[in-house]
Amino acid sequence: MSGPAAIMREIHRLRRFARDLQEQIERGPRQVKAQQAKVTRQENLQHEGQEAIKKAKLAVHDKESELKAVHSQIAKYQKQMSEVTSKKEYDALQAEINASRKECGKLEDEILQAMTEVDEVTARLPELEKAVRQAHDEQAAFEKGAAERQAGFVAQREEALAKLKEVEAAVPSQVKPLYDRVVHAMGADAFAAVNGKTCAACYTEITSQMYNDLAQEAFVLCKSCGRMLYLPE
Repeated sequence: MSGPAAIMREIHRLRRFARDLQEQIERGPRQVKAQQAKVTRQENLQHEGQEAIKKAKLAVHDKESELKAVHSQIAKYQKQMSEVTSKKEYDALQAEINASRKECGKLEDEILQAMTEVDEVTARLPELEKAVRQAHDEQAAFEKGAAERQAGFVAQREEALAKLKEVEAAVPSQVKPLYDRVVHAMGADAFAAVNGKTCAACYTEITSQMYNDLAQEAFVLCKSCGRMLYLPE
């Protein structure tokens, strides 16, 4: 590597590459977690369907019990009607029977509605079960691929960091303390190419003297953003 410009270019490339790889490594667990959340959502939907069926069946049972009780009460009223001697008592019992029959109609409608709900949700269960199986399969496939990708990213990052250490050893000793401070503060963003006579990071124009210094392979910082500058190839 011939001079500071080439060194800075390569360091900038390696540091950005290592940072990108680290971001990929950190993103991996979040992606796995998102896949697991998808499985959980599908399982919850299946569970909600199963619970809805149980609830609707229980409602049917309860309403049928209520309906049976009302029918028994109607039979009781009808028996009493055969035993009463006054029209007032007869009319009162008839009113009770009419009200009870109205209640029967309401209960029958509620039973039918609950039974319809049972049928509808039951019909959806195979689809919900299929969705759960598919989510599990996708999760397994993703996690297998994610593990392979993670291993690749880690290996590439280790290789990039090893190469970076090798290249940074070529940084001139007289500027190494300043180099270390800037890198510590800004990381992979501690460098910027010069496009024409402009810092590619902050778009500030550099002076002619700064450009000449760079052309002569000097160590130059941008006066605006503080990044280490280098000329492109």
